[in-house]
Amino acid sequence: RWYPGGGIYRNVWLTTADPVHVAHWGTKVTTSDVSAQKAQVALALSIENLASAGASVVADTAIFAIDATDRRLGAAVARIAPATVAIDDGGTASVSGTTTISNPRLWGPPPTQVPNRYVAVTTLRRGGRVIDTYETRFGVRALSFDPNRGVIVNGEHVMLNGVNQHHDLGALGAAWNHRAAKRQLDMLADMGVNAIRMAHNPP
Repeated sequence: RWYPGGGIYRNVWLTTADPVHVAHWGTKVTTSDVSAQKAQVALALSIENLASAGASVVADTAIFAIDATDRRLGAAVARIAPATVAIDDGGTASVSGTTTISNPRLWGPPPTQVPNRYVAVTTLRRGGRVIDTYETRFGVRALSFDPNRGVIVNGEHVMLNGVNQHHDLGALGAAWNHRAAKRQLDMLADMGVNAIRMAHNPP
């Protein structure tokens, strides 16, 4: 049952990009001062220049609410002011910015809360031409750990009901099957599970 058969048993992607681009996993979003009225969003951005000459780019980020299928819900709800960044050839530059979302749709665990999400769409322009677009999905929530009350999400105590989840799909083996994995998660959610520890292999 455990023998994986070797080879590739997860999807593989080849990403092509302009020599000047947002670095792989080059964004980090954090939220603070979260309330029902507003939330502050901070974005840290890393930009790589693999060209043989220095470059100057403008980084602009718009934030959209998205649904469970990652579809954007209307116009941008916030924007981070554009920033001009100079990057040496073969170098990396960092830039950061903040913005405020009014009346945020908070992320929270079911069944008492809704896992609402946003996407930060970062666009790089060089000489007025778009050279890269990078999407970062995130949730806005207030999270704290209290030694007496436990985990507090958006002011509500949330009891963690966890399981240990193997990376494989039982008798189906280790090759990834989207529908089978979703079925597993649906069954666990129906059991009341809201926390998972991944076992053995990276999820």
